[in-house]
Amino acid sequence: MNHPTIPLDHHCSVIHYESTGIWALDKATGVLSHPNKERKKGKPARTLLNAEYNHDEECYTWDNKDGEQEKLYLVHRLDSPTSGVIIATSKLSTAHIIKDLFRTKEVHKTYFALIRPKGAIKEGIWKDHLKEKREDGKIRVWKGTGSVALTKASIERKKGGLYGLAMVRLQPLTGRTHQLRVQCALRGHSIIGDKSYGDFSFNRKISRATKIDRLCLHAGEIEFKLNVEGKSINFFADAPLPRSMGKLLI
Repeated sequence: MNHPTIPLDHHCSVIHYESTGIWALDKATGVLSHPNKERKKGKPARTLLNAEYNHDEECYTWDNKDGEQEKLYLVHRLDSPTSGVIIATSKLSTAHIIKDLFRTKEVHKTYFALIRPKGAIKEGIWKDHLKEKREDGKIRVWKGTGSVALTKASIERKKGGLYGLAMVRLQPLTGRTHQLRVQCALRGHSIIGDKSYGDFSFNRKISRATKIDRLCLHAGEIEFKLNVEGKSINFFADAPLPRSMGKLLI
């Protein structure tokens, strides 16, 4: 696959490049989609690109080998602990088009999560009202009187293996903060490695036994249709399940 050079974090990779300037990137766990506005002292955080980020324009900027400025616009985000497909574009006009598709819910996303089921896993549409609050500078989300969260859930792999884990396929129909993590936790199926809503003692057990210490939530697929530069595009990208998550299913 031929594509222009971008200063991508060495743990991340290019999945797909469309000639109209649309990129699908595979973000590693622990990598920020973009730098925080207020940078903390100490070791710099790892970000999707090793480049400056313009929060007003929502784009990375850097100079290429010819001294010309390049830009890469993010059209959505993934939480730092979540791995998988993230979409960006080299053109502002295309960024506006794709952001509109996200707003009108015309982008179809599929996530895969490893869980330790407590009881039967209910398939179908999960519906919860979630309330967001800030505690000690961190966002916390739980069941409340806030916005509705909808997710289509199905079993991808039944409970089994050495640690009795299952894998679920989650297709969010809304985009609430921490939606998938909270909805899993509300049903007693906390995602492995979740340091906010998870089973902390079991997470420690898994980490000690396997040396794998990550949130086991992966953005596996993304799909949308758009018209850009007189061209109709059916865009689909998928990122393989990380090896670390696969090992926990054995």
